[in-house]
Amino acid sequence: MTKGKTEVIVIGAGISGIKASLDLANAGISSLVLESRGRLGGRLCTEQMESGLPVDMGASWFHDCYTNPLLKKYWESGKVDFHFDDGKFSYFNDEGLVDENKRLKPVVEEIKLYMEDLYTKLPAEKDISIKEAVYQYLKDKKWCLTDYQIKHVPQLIRYFEMWIGSSWEILSARTIATDNHKGRDAMVMNGYSTVYNGEVEELVKASKLSSVDDLINPASSHHEQQGGCSVKLNNVVYKIQWDAKKREIVVYSRNALTNKTEQFRSNFLVFTAPLSVLKLTDLKEEGAIEWVPSLPPTLRNSLDKVSFSNLGKVFFEFPETFWNLDDDRILSLARVDQQYYNSTKSDPAAFSSFDFHKERLDKPIELKGKIPNGLDYTLLFLNLAKPTQKPFLLVLISSPLTQYIEQQESQDVIFEVFKPVFARITNLAISEIPKPLQIKTSKWSADPYARGSYTGVTVRDDYEVALEHLMNPTGIFDGSGRVRFAGEGVTDDGNGCAHGAWISGAREAEYIKHAVNRAKF
Repeated sequence: MTKGKTEVIVIGAGISGIKASLDLANAGISSLVLESRGRLGGRLCTEQMESGLPVDMGASWFHDCYTNPLLKKYWESGKVDFHFDDGKFSYFNDEGLVDENKRLKPVVEEIKLYMEDLYTKLPAEKDISIKEAVYQYLKDKKWCLTDYQIKHVPQLIRYFEMWIGSSWEILSARTIATDNHKGRDAMVMNGYSTVYNGEVEELVKASKLSSVDDLINPASSHHEQQGGCSVKLNNVVYKIQWDAKKREIVVYSRNALTNKTEQFRSNFLVFTAPLSVLKLTDLKEEGAIEWVPSLPPTLRNSLDKVSFSNLGKVFFEFPETFWNLDDDRILSLARVDQQYYNSTKSDPAAFSSFDFHKERLDKPIELKGKIPNGLDYTLLFLNLAKPTQKPFLLVLISSPLTQYIEQQESQDVIFEVFKPVFARITNLAISEIPKPLQIKTSKWSADPYARGSYTGVTVRDDYEVALEHLMNPTGIFDGSGRVRFAGEGVTDDGNGCAHGAWISGAREAEYIKHAVNRAKF
């Protein structure tokens, strides 16, 4: 069934897609948003614990507060409750609380300089993992390091896993070395949906509608009217085609509830689905999209050098607090790899006896195998009891533990993974750790329309090349710039962040506004 034509079709109702539609509506340009899920928000998803506490399965923070354009807007709106969780930060290893006088952090800072000096200049094909880069550093500099530093610094630098969501086995030394943040991070305590909903409310007004229900359940096709917008949920796009005769883009979608197919036509298209979806080449995969004609080989090939990460979240609600309430954050360091430590101590600078993981994917944990021990992984605890005055903890995890936890249905099994870590950071016996009232986890790695958390930095990635092709796409369809890309992975400002996605949506709306005003088409 073919619907009427609109000026712009937006694929995805995340914050980048909504921002693009909002700016277009304010300029009097109509748009239709097609969203595969049965809800708004994309990877912004606020849920509630049984006790009523809002928890974000996706974005939780306003990152880069020094330059974040959304921060002042929503700070002044009074709608968002912010908490700067950058106070006391404690580290624990098998020996207990790490003593600041062991001077691990200064060595970590020096390793960052080492990687920036040696690896940022390398081409992507000569990139190595952080694990291997740290190994090289320790061999080069062990003459001026203590034995304690050689043993435990590798575990502390794995804190990068908590930013990206992949293990240090595959994280890129070349890319991580240039990853500089712009200011503080403000956690949203009443749910990032308050920010997203604020943008949606603006879109409702700009589209001259009365409510969000009118936006997603329109009585008429607002997107066919000048400056109007409609959002169609449960619409899984499976093909995007160029109609050369009519000089229009045709988008084919399937309703996830009824299986009914529809066609929509437009002059422009803004693709905001995750790059993990854009990368799919097997059309049998759920969420895969066929492009007719195909995307240019230069763009398609560049996507092969873009990875997607798996940062996971585990929320715990306990009957009472049993951890140190003074800490904002607690980092549990992975147990020391004895073979790695021995190799760094004994290997000469030009020789390596350690066998490094050479693949671009983490080795998965068998779902039905032995329950993994949380002490073997880097884990970051966010003390939500401090700002909420309730017994809550959030644990950030990375691949491959994320995929294991997100596929795990048993809360008892999940608790078993983390129980020894709770004992470590509280100095309690495992038998003394109270059973949680509720555990809630993210599910992004198991979501076919996300396939992970956000764009990553895997060893031998060449993200910069892909970014150039995505931000300045050429050779698609008639080559006139009708197809645009936006999202957290299509920006060099706030990459991987909600505000970066928002910025990219504004950028593409601006491009289309200029194109329409020039009557280019």
